[in-house]
Amino acid sequence: MGKKKSLERHYNKWGYIFIIPFMAAFLIFHFWPMATTFLYAFCDLKHTTVVDNPQLLVSKGLPWYKNFTDLFQTSTITIAMKNTFKFWICQTIPEFILAFWLAAMMTDRRLKVKGRTVFKTAFFFPNLMTGSALGVLVLSNIITTAATVAGYVLMAASVDGFGVTVKDFEFFLSEHFLIIVTGVLVHFGKTFIYAVAGMTSVPVEIFEAAEIDGSSRLHTLLHITLPNMRPILFFIMMLSVIDGLAFSDVPSMIANPFDVMRTSVTIMTFLENILGFGNAYDRASAFCLILLAISAVMSALIYFFFIRDRYDAKLKRQMRKAERQSRAANG
Repeated sequence: MGKKKSLERHYNKWGYIFIIPFMAAFLIFHFWPMATTFLYAFCDLKHTTVVDNPQLLVSKGLPWYKNFTDLFQTSTITIAMKNTFKFWICQTIPEFILAFWLAAMMTDRRLKVKGRTVFKTAFFFPNLMTGSALGVLVLSNIITTAATVAGYVLMAASVDGFGVTVKDFEFFLSEHFLIIVTGVLVHFGKTFIYAVAGMTSVPVEIFEAAEIDGSSRLHTLLHITLPNMRPILFFIMMLSVIDGLAFSDVPSMIANPFDVMRTSVTIMTFLENILGFGNAYDRASAFCLILLAISAVMSALIYFFFIRDRYDAKLKRQMRKAERQSRAANG
């Protein structure tokens, strides 16, 4: 018994040794910047290029929340938040439908799709072009051509008297629609890969039982597959939230610079402009804290309303209630 414990301590020691480089890099390059972000959010660093001795706002007789109020006094932040949530919602819904539908097809035992590896690689390939000017420009040119053709078709339909005008489809010919479609094409491959991993983690016996009971593919996906992959589903949703809040590369590449600053600005673009043009580390840090709060609230809402097992939570509440009643009766 003692020899077994000694062997376990030996292997545990090497585990701690191997994790030292990661912990050192995390503390230096991640934890320390995050800690300074909390400090700078309550300091006065207007137009400061080098931060040597940050002065707190309260030490200068200013309210501690001044950086936060200064942010919301600008109209750009309102436009940025509206655009970010608009792009995120309009992109996430078709992205999830497409990704989970394709993942269900690739993992369906009854379809037996051939060449799954090729399809998985092809679906994930656009995600590799994120941040690449060439990749976004190629996608934008393809979609622009398709939108132009659609515009001509709509104009022809309106001339022929179908009661349809180009103005009715103004959104589908706008830069915002182009940004949304390009975002879906670029990002859905990652969601597809994670969805495939989650579906393949569900025990095969469950699908076999559903197949024997005559469950349809849609019923199996909605009532069997998704409930059994809640942990990775929550992970996918969190990645979607992070990608949505950090969405800036596609609008910057597709929209012209004036529209990026005026109508197509997103939260991350707004943050980059704060640092790039004003060197306002204090307001940028305050904005990061706002993003942290938004992420926390959205994560909590997603978990409690979509991911959490309500039946299990209800059962636990009933057990705690019965335990309290039992203690009160015995006491």
